[in-house]
Amino acid sequence: MKSKGIKFALLGSAAAMMTVPAIAQQVQSESSTRDSGSVIGEIVVTAQKRSESVQSVPLAITALSGDSLAERNIADVSSLANAVPNMTFGSFAGTARISIRGLGYDNIGRGQEGRVAYHLDGVYISRPYDVMGTTYDIERIEVLRGPQGTLYGRNATGGSINVITKGPTDDWEGYLRVGYGNYNALTSEGAVGGPIAEGVRFRVAYKVENRDGWGENVVTGTEIDDARRRGIRGSLSFDIGTSGTLDLSGDYYREKDHNYGTHYLGNANLSATPTGLLLGGFVPSDFRDIANDFDPVNDREAYGFSARAEFDLGGATLKSISAYRHSNFSLKTDGDATNLALSEVNYFTKSAEQYSQELQISGETGPLQYIIGAYYFDEKIVGGSFIPLNLALLGGPDQFIQGFAQLGNLHTKAAAIFGQLDYDITDQLTFTVGGRYSWEKHIISDSAQFNLSVPYPPRVDLLAPVRNGVSTKDNSFTPKIQISYKPRRDLMFYASASQGFKSGGFDIGNTNPPFKPEKIWAYEAGMKGTFADGRVRINAAGFYYDYTNIQVSKVIFNVIQIVNAASSAVYGFETEFTVIPVDGLQLDATPAWLHTEYKNFDTSNPNNPGETPTGFDGLGNPIFDRSGNQLIQAPEISLNVGAQYTWDMANGRVKLRGEMKYQDRIYFTPFNEKQLSREPNAKFNAFLNYEGDNWQAQLYVLNLTDKTTIANAVASSSLFGYPLLGTQEPPRTYGIKVGYNF
Repeated sequence: MKSKGIKFALLGSAAAMMTVPAIAQQVQSESSTRDSGSVIGEIVVTAQKRSESVQSVPLAITALSGDSLAERNIADVSSLANAVPNMTFGSFAGTARISIRGLGYDNIGRGQEGRVAYHLDGVYISRPYDVMGTTYDIERIEVLRGPQGTLYGRNATGGSINVITKGPTDDWEGYLRVGYGNYNALTSEGAVGGPIAEGVRFRVAYKVENRDGWGENVVTGTEIDDARRRGIRGSLSFDIGTSGTLDLSGDYYREKDHNYGTHYLGNANLSATPTGLLLGGFVPSDFRDIANDFDPVNDREAYGFSARAEFDLGGATLKSISAYRHSNFSLKTDGDATNLALSEVNYFTKSAEQYSQELQISGETGPLQYIIGAYYFDEKIVGGSFIPLNLALLGGPDQFIQGFAQLGNLHTKAAAIFGQLDYDITDQLTFTVGGRYSWEKHIISDSAQFNLSVPYPPRVDLLAPVRNGVSTKDNSFTPKIQISYKPRRDLMFYASASQGFKSGGFDIGNTNPPFKPEKIWAYEAGMKGTFADGRVRINAAGFYYDYTNIQVSKVIFNVIQIVNAASSAVYGFETEFTVIPVDGLQLDATPAWLHTEYKNFDTSNPNNPGETPTGFDGLGNPIFDRSGNQLIQAPEISLNVGAQYTWDMANGRVKLRGEMKYQDRIYFTPFNEKQLSREPNAKFNAFLNYEGDNWQAQLYVLNLTDKTTIANAVASSSLFGYPLLGTQEPPRTYGIKVGYNF
């Protein structure tokens, strides 16, 4: 009870801190100046697939400009949670686990997709491991919270992250930034572009990151959790006559290092001892280190191409977005977490290829704005996992055998038609109605084996397919209705009801039937307001979700299984405050409260095979009721607070910023075990930025108090004695960056 009181006191303090200046500033004279540093800036977004101010969009949305991202050292998607309410980020096996309002990605099997749709320049990226190297040379990032079933469709039940990169310009321009920090972190980012012929423009951008490891494999002496990353992107823009444009782009990304290996974090089953320790092995005393008989290896590659055409038809606009993406990924890590040679765990996607095509026609006529579109998506994935084992695990001789293997081909086809109408009933009142019809088909051919007789290496071919060409189909209609009211300029109230849809599918390499699609009804009401002559901004939203057929994953023996967890209730509120009490000083806070719980969820815990049932059904079968448990990656309380002071110098401007991020306890499984959770924590960052006419410089410290926190964790197989394996968030990092614009 005391802990909960402290949490709500944090929220209350933040609200009070922001509201008092807000009230004071609202009575300020209307003659306040609008010089830079005295008003809150506006950002134009395309969240509704048309350009408009973020404050005019009747959605819960956070928009961050490229300059703001650089000033706060938000260098990748993992850092976005520092600026977005009700958003969390974790990673496991090199896969991004993005969660918004408790809806995210909690599977570790190959071929699965998240609940937060990720778009790069309008192109949906399906692979959760393929989003990490996209955030450089950015124009802005838009984070839409809540189901986006109408305009974004599949797998946007939690929301959508839209990354918009900088495109070619009519004038020559570019920049170069270099940085150095602790752990010998060397970073470099730059871009150049401009006109190359009449009506033709180009831009090329790149990013390089090299960093020593945050820990060490104490057995081999190799640094782990290091980084070797390379990314490059090129684009061309053509004028087509006087009414059209064609934008072509291509990007390439590569990682190869000793990152994403799993660390020993304890026992998932408190009554068991990990097998490696029973056999005389050891684990390191420092959570940053590992003690494995081999080094983890992360190897991934991704590239893609897109073509975006836009034509002004006179009263309407026609858009076409065509895209192809390819990626491959492999991670080798340890399953027993000790120094003994007992196992390897190999996750891999040999290839993932996706094609997508979207057509839109939009416009307005009188009081009506409209958008109508069609979408097609085709993806083929070849992937699985391979776990050779030492017979010593089973009481046999010290000999490696083939062990467990899964391999499969998963083919997904999806198509949709959608539309949205916004009708201005009056100058102040707008009614919105929309809908999307989605169709999906999943086809799988896969194999699995548990081989205890054939020595390893060499690796043998898999046995006959478990399934060959088995398919499942899903379809869904996701409607939306909304009303928004603007009593005056810079003030809006809205209320909406909408539905989201996440497709069903298959686990690669097991005989389970396909899991069912998820559906969610979301009800939301909110307001957006700017007050006191642009010095105070308050955006707030309250929401309620009715969520059915939730897909959750479990590790049973050596097999990852996805099951549908009946239903859940999700509700909460979130606010975004920004206040400029005096020229140059900006205060901001994003307090959020989130309540999540499973309803009618009956499933046993594979980490605790001897647990006592909560009851029995009419046939005498045991019931393990998880109703009331909290959803995964869903902290009850979260809070981001920042203060920034700006002052002018003779040849530029200096900004000093400090910020704090607090998150309540996060569970990593639906069983709500404390050993499989991240404890409540607060982290602090500090920045000193200088900006001149052409030069920029930054000093930064992230995780100022060097707090050690878990990014994600899973319980390994009972074969290994339930060791708790996980990854960690970065330690304290600091450094300097210098940039030049030309």
